Amino acid sequence: MLKSLLSNILMPLPVFWILIFLAAVFFLRGRRKFSGFLGIFSLIWLLAISTPFLPDLLVSRLEDRYAVFNPDTFVGLDNAVHIVVLGGGHVNDDQLPANDRLSPTAMVRLSEAIRIHRQLPESIIVTSGGSASGNQPQAKVLAETALLMGVGKKYIKTQPLPKNTRMEASEYKKLFGDTAQLIVVTSAAHMPRAIYSFQKVGLDPVAAPTCHLVKIDENYNRWIGFPSSDNIHKMESAVHEYVGLLWYKLSENIANE
Repeated sequence: MLKSLLSNILMPLPVFWILIFLAAVFFLRGRRKFSGFLGIFSLIWLLAISTPFLPDLLVSRLEDRYAVFNPDTFVGLDNAVHIVVLGGGHVNDDQLPANDRLSPTAMVRLSEAIRIHRQLPESIIVTSGGSASGNQPQAKVLAETALLMGVGKKYIKTQPLPKNTRMEASEYKKLFGDTAQLIVVTSAAHMPRAIYSFQKVGLDPVAAPTCHLVKIDENYNRWIGFPSSDNIHKMESAVHEYVGLLWYKLSENIANE
């Protein structure tokens, strides 16, 4: 709960509204100079989080840590290969097919896992993720979607209990041990936290980042751009991951004391 509260408070838009609220409070108390300073700073902050430079910079520092997985450079051993797809969100709407119940993020993660699976014969896709509502877990929805997309049933396993990244790592080791060659598929910005979690339980995963938020072509210039909600979303994703990493390290330090 503390982590969730901290993450929500530090999100870009809540910070903006906190600044506006404080500016109004100081204005009503007669401190108009300081109120004006907060008002101007809040507008600068809104401009910073809604234009490309700062969001792209923070997200890139996360996404650039791991290269896109290339099956041609993967050194296969005699061990089994497990491709773990971390949960990325779903809804329990029985009127929709499994693929339409997955969030766009989860669908991209699964698509990347299937791409790798088809280039690494006999590899196993391990879908992961529980359900906050107590209904069908995300691991099951991912598995159903993989079947719809042509993956053989014998190549799919599930871990339907985990509700966060650390639980996904510990549950994988509990169910499957540490003998298989492990490939972890998740969003590129989330990958540093995912690898950290799996390494902390004694595993040595290979990163397969996908769902990149920063995509650059020859016409892209992060220095020039109009304010947009997409940039705010990038900023939110970056803050969420940095807060998550900080929380993991703080909680481990507290546990060790």
